[in-house]
Amino acid sequence: MNLRNLIRRPSDPAPPADTPDQEARGFRAAARRAAETVWRDPRVQDARAGLRDRAQEWRSEVRQRADTHLEQIIERRYGGQGTAPPEAVSALLSQRRREREARVGQLRARQALLSLAQGTEQRRVLTQVAQATPWAGGEAREVRYTALLDQLAPSGRADAEMAVHRALWTLAERRVLAVSPHGVVTACPLPPASLAGSLLALPERSGEG
Repeated sequence: MNLRNLIRRPSDPAPPADTPDQEARGFRAAARRAAETVWRDPRVQDARAGLRDRAQEWRSEVRQRADTHLEQIIERRYGGQGTAPPEAVSALLSQRRREREARVGQLRARQALLSLAQGTEQRRVLTQVAQATPWAGGEAREVRYTALLDQLAPSGRADAEMAVHRALWTLAERRVLAVSPHGVVTACPLPPASLAGSLLALPERSGEG
């Protein structure tokens, strides 16, 4: 029993108890805060980024195998008849081939960008920037310096934020990233040597068109 209950007069009404709805809302709010804390953990973010990368590679491989299989079926069908495929079919195959090559190019560019990281913190920074870089397979959106700090150092500790600061500015000094006067972080165009290295990392599969 707390002090307030001890000094409360007998005539004072008892404080209202929480209703089931209020208890449920309080529980949901607590669960939401706990989930947000977990999702903002750097280790969880790194694991999610790795899963996204593997999922993207898997989807690219599945589409590539499907397109190759479709091309082989069409070639056997019309090749056996000694005729060329209809113009519409050839145009569709060409379009799908260009899209496939563009996806492969983006995947290679992403790998080349991430390969420029020197250490874990720089890779975490580049992973976030790559997700907002279209030529690296990301969505076209703005990445703010302050948002990177909030995302990569959610604890707000000085040492965690300093590690992200150091990674960002080291990458900027190396011209891997650019930071605008308004605090927008973007990836710089990749040097040809980096792209050449990524080509070696993703060899072409035999039998693919």
